[in-house]
Amino acid sequence: MLEKWISILLVPFLFLQTMLPAFFGNRNEQSFSEADTANLHSLHDYVAYVEEHGAPSFSTDTFVKQAKPLADTMRALSGRPLYKPENRFLNTTIDDTLTEVCNYVARESGLDLVQLIGSVPDLNAPAEFGAEVLHVNTTKLREMFFRLRDKAYDSNLTWVGYVLYLLGVYYSVIRAVNFYAIPADDPDEVEVMMDIVYDDGDGESMHPGIFINQKTGHVRGWTDKGLIDVGFDFNIKDVLIYGAVHAWQRALGFDRLYDLLANSTPLFNMSTRRFHFEAHGKEWMIQIWKGNYGLVTNGVEVGVYNRPKGSIGTHYNAAGDDELMLMEASLYHGDTLLFHCGPMMHWWMSAFKLSKVIYQPKDLTMAFSITFPDQEMADAFAKSIDDHGAHDVTYTMDGLTVHAVF
Repeated sequence: MLEKWISILLVPFLFLQTMLPAFFGNRNEQSFSEADTANLHSLHDYVAYVEEHGAPSFSTDTFVKQAKPLADTMRALSGRPLYKPENRFLNTTIDDTLTEVCNYVARESGLDLVQLIGSVPDLNAPAEFGAEVLHVNTTKLREMFFRLRDKAYDSNLTWVGYVLYLLGVYYSVIRAVNFYAIPADDPDEVEVMMDIVYDDGDGESMHPGIFINQKTGHVRGWTDKGLIDVGFDFNIKDVLIYGAVHAWQRALGFDRLYDLLANSTPLFNMSTRRFHFEAHGKEWMIQIWKGNYGLVTNGVEVGVYNRPKGSIGTHYNAAGDDELMLMEASLYHGDTLLFHCGPMMHWWMSAFKLSKVIYQPKDLTMAFSITFPDQEMADAFAKSIDDHGAHDVTYTMDGLTVHAVF
């Protein structure tokens, strides 16, 4: 019993030990080379270099290594590996159409999706334990999960249905996964499909709900809630991730705790400003962010929130459907435009560009504009910028539109 408790207590240290090399090593090699840094002899030289050229974002190899801490943690807890060393990777294939898309993203951003798909660990060990050691009938188990999934869908519990679906698939013991594209109803689009082969010989053709417009590069989901309802869509040509209007995050509104949690991890490095004002009988807050997200993107956010007058605390509600505003945003490094998004009616104009290089927030400049419904609100927002203590946001006004730079 003592040994078991010791092993459990050691898990967090083991996990951190295996994660740290992945966090701090193996960045994209194209960005920093010995030739680039040969003449850098002081900390000031390196700081100046990073300000001008940015720092390398994390490479795909780094993400592939994330399977190791999971496997070590599983072994420490159960004595069984998460995947079998002799059969390390799951049997996956990807067709030519999707390979071409993935190769373009890899060239533009350094994020190699083909490598990621081909490096999915064979995580069947826990499912195989149930089938082989506990003698679980995987076929009947799958049927049970799928019945529960259908009930969840009928009750509009979409996310619950997804989870039950994935549990049914996983505990069937997966032997192979094949990714391919088929024609969609729109002649410009293809739909991404997944064929899964189970250990019992049955299979599953899954529709993840991912549609690729081969002309525009826009990648969308079934609904207006983002790809597979995660809250974000994607544009291949611009390698740009951007927030959907009806993202699930909208229900969470805003709380300062969100920023605190984000900035307490090494995954985010952002500068932000909050502008508070009153209009239409409500307290409003417009918050802006710039920086790097997820170690592989440079991005911006402009969020519009409100709450009843006299509210206490730091929580705000996201703007409602009748409160959406026309917004657009751009991000620059020096005079170089990294990307532009909009204009579109939104409550949270957010965009994140995948890149081989990420920049410090202070070395980025965001420009954004918001068109307000009336002069009262436009003037109140402009005054909140004037009154902000940082005095590092400038603006001009064009009727109901406020153009600002941070």
